[in-house]
Amino acid sequence: MDGVLLPTEIEFYVSTMTPQDIHAAGSKHWLEWHQRLQKLNQQALIEASQAREEHVKESLVTFGKAPVLVHEAVLVDVWKHKVLPQLLKLDPNPRNTFVAYSILYHEAVCVALLELVMYHANCCDSLGDAAADLLDYACGSAARLLSVAQSDGGTSETGAQELLRQRDNLAFDVGIRSLSIVRYVAEFLERLPLNVCSRIYDTSDVPMLFVQLLLARPWVRDGKLYSAGKWTSWDGEALGQAEAQVWLTLRHLLLDPACQNHYTITESRRAQLLKLMMLLTPVLLDQLSPLIELKQWLSHVSVTEQVAKSPKPILLETVLEIKEKILQQSGGKWKKIAKEQLPVVFCNDQKTLMEAAQTLSEAYNTDLLEKFEVKKKSTCEQCGKNAIQRCSHCKKVWYCSRSCQVTHWPQHKEACNKTQ
Repeated sequence: MDGVLLPTEIEFYVSTMTPQDIHAAGSKHWLEWHQRLQKLNQQALIEASQAREEHVKESLVTFGKAPVLVHEAVLVDVWKHKVLPQLLKLDPNPRNTFVAYSILYHEAVCVALLELVMYHANCCDSLGDAAADLLDYACGSAARLLSVAQSDGGTSETGAQELLRQRDNLAFDVGIRSLSIVRYVAEFLERLPLNVCSRIYDTSDVPMLFVQLLLARPWVRDGKLYSAGKWTSWDGEALGQAEAQVWLTLRHLLLDPACQNHYTITESRRAQLLKLMMLLTPVLLDQLSPLIELKQWLSHVSVTEQVAKSPKPILLETVLEIKEKILQQSGGKWKKIAKEQLPVVFCNDQKTLMEAAQTLSEAYNTDLLEKFEVKKKSTCEQCGKNAIQRCSHCKKVWYCSRSCQVTHWPQHKEACNKTQ
């Protein structure tokens, strides 16, 4: 079987998806649920990389389960910031961290699956009110790129040190993936609830956040570039996927007509935005030509004398329903939850651990995925440069810019239409 799941299994797994309770994290039932989600993620990756029919995405849309993925990501985010510290106070040096790592990894699986399926507009449509929670979560995860870094473990690590390092490493990968999620939210704003537009420009102030990320460049370290989940050698000029996502999001948000109505260019914001001018080098513009329009916009902003007044405060604040529900379930009794979960999350019973390992062994098996690994770099069908955008119809051909896609359309048209 060239895949992880059959279409019937995909339908069953997706249709039975339900939001979990934070109290159940790490339980046997929860591990089985985690295994299913990991298999769905692997199947979605295979379908996307092979440009075949995307059963996972279609099932998530059909059954309206995309909000469940958002719920699970937010739930683990709350767990790792509220419950995990209490667990480590109760047991500062746990001997076994396998189950705790599985809970942390659950967040990464949810985000990876969301990144894959949100490429499609109809998946964004299916988010509904959960879009606000997703934007808030993704922006928070992206912001952590400014403070967390990936690191390798030492031979003398304690159990707690290993777990905290794994937490930060996963948070970094989640942050990188969240950049793509924010981009998709920005591109499909008109299909999302109105409050999302207000949050992306005002509450989260994504333009300012992304300016700081471009200045810090957390995806570059010691002459290496973070790409496809790993650090690879870098020539110092090639545009990485993460950086491209940030630039394209900024371009879309700042050049969108909605920007004039929702985003006020104050003096402080203008000062930060103009720092981008020094980053828009000829090498970058050659690789990502749509940024030429962004540079022109910034040039206009730089000579504009009149600066708008600060925006008026929002009188009605949108409640993040998913996060609020999770917090209500906990009742703020994080220490009590930690005491309940301690024998499960930091389990020392070898028989129980073996059963948990067997439950997850098939889901964590990456041998099959190696055959379907997505290429680290795709090239533009028209000019041969690094490409970051796929044809939205056939999803088989890549382009570096909209202009190359338009130029190549006469040659691509016949093959693309055959995919109907």
